[in-house]
Amino acid sequence: MAAVLALGATSIVTPGARSQAPDPAVDPAAAPAADPLADAGAPPPPATDDDDEGDDGGMALPVAPADPAARKAWIATGLEQALAATPALARAAIGATVVDVTTGEVLWSHDADRPLNLASVQKVLTTTAALRTLGPAFRWRTTIYGEEFDAATGTVDGDLIVRGRGDPTLTNRDLATLVRDLRWRGVEYVTGDLVFDGSYFDDVDEPPRYADQPKERAGFRAPIGAASLERNAVTVIVVPDRIGLGLAAVSLDPPASDHVRLIEDDVVTVDTGRTRVAISTEVKKDHLELRVSGQIAAADGVYFARRRVDDPVAQFGEALRAALADAGIRVRGKGIRRRAIAPTDRVVVLAEHDSAPLADVVRDMVKSSDNYLAETVLKTMGAEARAAAGGGPGTWADGVAVVQAMLAEVGVAPGSVRVENGSGLYDASSVPAAAVAKVLAAAWRDFRVGPELASALAIGGVDGTLRRRFGGPAVRGRVRGKTGTLAAVSSLAGLVGVDGLRPLAFVVLVNELPPGTRPDAKHLQEIVASYALAYATP
Repeated sequence: MAAVLALGATSIVTPGARSQAPDPAVDPAAAPAADPLADAGAPPPPATDDDDEGDDGGMALPVAPADPAARKAWIATGLEQALAATPALARAAIGATVVDVTTGEVLWSHDADRPLNLASVQKVLTTTAALRTLGPAFRWRTTIYGEEFDAATGTVDGDLIVRGRGDPTLTNRDLATLVRDLRWRGVEYVTGDLVFDGSYFDDVDEPPRYADQPKERAGFRAPIGAASLERNAVTVIVVPDRIGLGLAAVSLDPPASDHVRLIEDDVVTVDTGRTRVAISTEVKKDHLELRVSGQIAAADGVYFARRRVDDPVAQFGEALRAALADAGIRVRGKGIRRRAIAPTDRVVVLAEHDSAPLADVVRDMVKSSDNYLAETVLKTMGAEARAAAGGGPGTWADGVAVVQAMLAEVGVAPGSVRVENGSGLYDASSVPAAAVAKVLAAAWRDFRVGPELASALAIGGVDGTLRRRFGGPAVRGRVRGKTGTLAAVSSLAGLVGVDGLRPLAFVVLVNELPPGTRPDAKHLQEIVASYALAYATP
């Protein structure tokens, strides 16, 4: 029998649009306001998320009865039969539900109160909390300060200070723009050092549970820093020699430097056989060494893979020094130091860069299941909450507390869920399907949050991690969801609808997958979504 989800008139409250507040340490009068490049082309590491393999086979939608009362019995019976018809998942742990987001009515559920690992469906919670607390127009700000700047001589008498405030999207191109602005401001000479102020975050740069896979060097495990550049990773690019079938061309982006060194590039081009590229990394005291070897098939085109850089400040500092030199700005000091700007420091703003708005960032984050973006968003929520409470560096615990507060606001009982990081990597969550459905329903009903969350979800048959699923003509474009994939987890949650009047939320979490049953789990998810869509079809 259908039940009513206890959501009532719950909605999600979001503040007005804003960027990060000015730094009170610099401006005491300003009080705080109350890959797709991720290892594409490389074999997927054992514990990472997310894949988009699979296809619904162009399945036709089931036909729902015209009578509304009969529909409720129809969807419940049909989905129970679908579960029973999937014996391969008999030993799996499954939590699932379909909910009318307009009324909160539960149309079907199966062990929906059982806490399970969400995998990357966790990003739905992270995104919703971020849109609620930061607002969709929030921007990360990177600022360059100078000590005792003399505009007449173009001299910064002291240090050039970069205050990073968590921008996860800052690129070398953005850095070049900052340096150009310094030049336009008249900066020609710095008598001191390059200094980085990363005090917006604390010093724990690895998210919770990342220690579960300590030897993983892939870009999805890049450290999270307040001062970060190019997502704190380097891309290894291998281009085959299709004409001469000789050695492939191996390069790095950002280019090889004193901090990230390409020690070996011995990849041969083969006319037959599979691409097998091995990338080994060795962390030295003051730099990172990469060795690239193996073979690349001429027909495969360009191979690329991301590798983490352990010292984000060193990478940022080296890139900044090179950009300053290219712009003709001389820096006397040879060191790269780390220190926070004190309230008593006399500094002047010389250049600033604002990121794209949060709405754009979470769209990239959710559609491509970008773990680096998700973890930075989580810690940013913590830092902003800490700033609103009086200041201090943001911690992982602060960010998790913001997510927990959002869950409590939409009706999830405190203590009934476990959330440890923002991406869902590793054993970082234990959340019931019903709780995810409450988040989706409450977000949809709040116009300040719902449209941005819906636009961030992958569109079935169109983009993101669902571009190769739900491609049949009856369902293409009508399913929006977030996938989740770990070694023994397959999850999918999202929204279906034929119009904006009465969409349904669906959640299917499958844990403890028996070997070889991932296709069965995905097929079950597709059946649940198709029944929900048929129910919503007039």
